[in-house]
Amino acid sequence: MKKMMTILLALVMSFALTACMTIEKSEETEKPSQSEEITVEPSKQGDGAKVLVAYFTWAENAVLDEGVDVVSSPSVVVPGNVQQLATWVQDETGGDIFSIRVADPYPSDWDDCLERANAERGNDDRPELLEKVENIDQYTTVFLGYPNWWYGVPMALLSFLEQNDLSHKDVYLFCSHGTGGLANSVEQITAALPEVFISNDIFDCYEDEAASSEDEIRSWVNSLGYSRSEETNDSDGKASKRQISVRSGDNTIIYALNDSRAATSLYAMLPLSVEVEDYSDNEKIFYPQEDLDISDAPLAQGKSGTLAYYEPWGDVVFFYGDYNENPGLFELGQVISGEEFINQMSGTITIESE
Repeated sequence: MKKMMTILLALVMSFALTACMTIEKSEETEKPSQSEEITVEPSKQGDGAKVLVAYFTWAENAVLDEGVDVVSSPSVVVPGNVQQLATWVQDETGGDIFSIRVADPYPSDWDDCLERANAERGNDDRPELLEKVENIDQYTTVFLGYPNWWYGVPMALLSFLEQNDLSHKDVYLFCSHGTGGLANSVEQITAALPEVFISNDIFDCYEDEAASSEDEIRSWVNSLGYSRSEETNDSDGKASKRQISVRSGDNTIIYALNDSRAATSLYAMLPLSVEVEDYSDNEKIFYPQEDLDISDAPLAQGKSGTLAYYEPWGDVVFFYGDYNENPGLFELGQVISGEEFINQMSGTITIESE
């Protein structure tokens, strides 16, 4: 009996050991190879990133009737306000450009166009478009331009958003408008793209100022870090954006620098390990070892996410809230990722080039 129990116990142990080896073997065979484990995602700002500039303009969506009063309706004449802005964005970014065009053109008479646009909005229509973007997946960033059409977006813009998947892309808005400003347009776009990053740094201008806004919109693109004028060459001769990373603890914040001498001076000091200090309730600051050259630096514009230099005190400022403009405060760049971590910076931070 004792001998049989010994044999039975040995069989049970043998079975358990075999099962354990089988499980380990199965787990080992299911474990992916090192090359399979590592997935390299293209950076939104790095090599392979592509920019799309998509826009809707009345001028390219209307048949110009004879006798239409182009004086009272100048935006119906090509190139149109938004188209003009879009061409400057496209030129500054080097991206592809796409005009959102409806299959059934709008009237070129202002009142008739208003009547149809209001009817479309009341019916929540989605006008048929002539084209879709070819291979939308190739783009990591989309600049989206539109006019404020009677306190909202043209319904054709919503057709575009529903027909082209913008998930996993960064979206930047630019708008031409009348006295209504942005009105409800941003809310409409946000509702149509609930899981898409839409920057709160929006370029807008009055319609009668669009034709003279070239410098302003190029500067806006520049501040976002997508300007070709900010590209430098790396050791392989490839174009790359001039960016810096700010690391505090486990958090990383990325800024795109502008092309001012002040930003260049800071960039030349990197890498830096400095003590960051709290100042007021909307900024973190540190003092670089040398003064920055502000001779061509633009004045900071008061928006959260700005990297700035306060010349009277000689400190670099990370803003995490809006602020008042100051004649001694100069912009160095803008945050492009990690803005939510700025107010958490403390102690020693590390600043490096990207």
